[in-house]
Amino acid sequence: MSLNNYLKKGLQQSDDRTNHCISIGKDGEALFKELTGAIKSELEDDKKHIDFYWDGKCIDVKGLKPMHKHGFILLEFLNVWGYHGWCAKDSKADYIAFQFPDRFYVFKKDDLRQRVIDKCEKYSPDVVLRKNRVKPSQGLYKWIGRFGKQDVFTYLRIEDVQDLLIEEIKY
Repeated sequence: MSLNNYLKKGLQQSDDRTNHCISIGKDGEALFKELTGAIKSELEDDKKHIDFYWDGKCIDVKGLKPMHKHGFILLEFLNVWGYHGWCAKDSKADYIAFQFPDRFYVFKKDDLRQRVIDKCEKYSPDVVLRKNRVKPSQGLYKWIGRFGKQDVFTYLRIEDVQDLLIEEIKY
């Protein structure tokens, strides 16, 4: 299944919205590759949340999203089908690189995961707020999932994880 069909089917969004989301991801990945010389993963690894191999690290790159411009990051634990998300224990990514307006912030995935566990209430399906279009400021430290989907994610502020920063790649 192509990335376009995967997003369209899973999120049930318009072609324009799907193309916009793909563009954000692809643009961020292209810049990361240009800045670091990282090697792009194959499709099978991409499905396991590995976008690149860089200095022996398995990296998942998150493109520049509007929330990043306001100092927030989203951390996904279950995807729209209920399978492990990119910040889940079973994700094969070792590191997550978030694109911000002037740099990439690189973190160990397990450190981010632990910070969420420390900041949010204990997870159970009963505590997930099922609502679409929750603003990052309203979803801070809460378990959120979109209505009619099986995803689970939360928002943190970049300040919440600054002490976990492994690398900063300025551009």
